[in-house]
Amino acid sequence: MYPLLQLFLEITAFRKGPQDVPTANWLMPLILMVYVAINVAVLLLSSEWGDALMQVAVDFALMSAFIWPLLFVSNKLNRYRQTLVALLGTDAVINFFALPAVASLTNEATDLGFFAMLILMMWHWAVTGHILRYALDRPLFFGLGVAFLYLLISSQVMEALFPVVAMAPAPSSDL
Repeated sequence: MYPLLQLFLEITAFRKGPQDVPTANWLMPLILMVYVAINVAVLLLSSEWGDALMQVAVDFALMSAFIWPLLFVSNKLNRYRQTLVALLGTDAVINFFALPAVASLTNEATDLGFFAMLILMMWHWAVTGHILRYALDRPLFFGLGVAFLYLLISSQVMEALFPVVAMAPAPSSDL
């Protein structure tokens, strides 16, 4: 397990890419379980179990459905498994590092918490762009553009399916 953790840490540090992910059949279910566990842990800080599991399932479906056509159109569908495993593994690593920031924002919104989340979101975008660049054999800016498109679509779909309930009470109309 340590070599896999080291691999995903190296991908998140931009030293390796999806082409370095082994193609073993057992790897996808293992990384998917880790991805689900870490993402559910993050989401449980602000959601119920059912909502957290549903959000992770939708996120996985979006990720899978987004990269398949990209690789198909680029005639690189044979890279699907490695690309998906790389995205799942690096997402799990980044979300693991996000746990303290999310927990601090859940308890009390601070400037440091917001800054940490901004850094983590930018890191996630850059790592996703890095992975897509190698998967599609394109320049980094292309990968970053596609990653931005994916993150934008993903956030819009998640917001539409799982709207955030406002914490403040509605203003009173009794004046």
